[in-house]
Amino acid sequence: MRIRALLAAGAIGALALSSAAWAQAVVVRSTGPSAVSYPKGKRLAANASVTLKAGDVVTVLDKAGTRVLKGAGAFVIDSAVNRDRGAAALLARSLSNPASVRAGAVRGGPSGDADVVLPVSIWIADTAQGGNVCVPRGSDLYLWRARAEARSFTWLTESEGGEMVRMQWPLRTAGIAWPKTILTPQEGRTYRIFDETTPDKATEFRIVTLEPEAVPADAAALGTLLLDNGCKAQFEWLADVLAAPAASDSPADPPPAD
Repeated sequence: MRIRALLAAGAIGALALSSAAWAQAVVVRSTGPSAVSYPKGKRLAANASVTLKAGDVVTVLDKAGTRVLKGAGAFVIDSAVNRDRGAAALLARSLSNPASVRAGAVRGGPSGDADVVLPVSIWIADTAQGGNVCVPRGSDLYLWRARAEARSFTWLTESEGGEMVRMQWPLRTAGIAWPKTILTPQEGRTYRIFDETTPDKATEFRIVTLEPEAVPADAAALGTLLLDNGCKAQFEWLADVLAAPAASDSPADPPPAD
């Protein structure tokens, strides 16, 4: 029992250490002359200075959501977050009811397309994008489609073959539960999904299981966790959903001299 207690304490300590090592902010997208210096996924430490030139626009994911930095000027990545962190915590929660996916969806995609539906949680497998899909252990996983204006049917199977499951997407339904009673999503396994009208256009997912206690509600830390596990599509969804109330910052310092 003593050994177990020590191991548990060590695990908690390691988790605390890894949480402290997370970035203060993560770059979501950047345009302009300095874009090469601030690529998507770049980690920015606490109190780091971001120096931009005229025409630069850099969007970062911080503790509460997104911030838009516009040059020219210098910006300090500090810990002062005055916005509500509730949205990030909502996205980090585990899903247990597919109805909540449908009812909570919001309109207005990242490109301004009013027909795109955004999810209310990031624990989804986007049927339009492949790659790693992160999901907390014990949480349900949902399949997602951005456009829900028509009924459709898809097939889901393990990429190496085996059981194939036909699933119906009702009209105006963006998310449906993974059919786990027939095809259980297993850690490290790769699955293929395709619309039955276009079987040659399949999307593949690889399942990455996360321990629930390691999933932070801090948006920047959550984004870092997703990137570290290769779940890039979910990182982008996280940033896009939190982008609606994004604050645009003014430079902390005068524009740098040429």
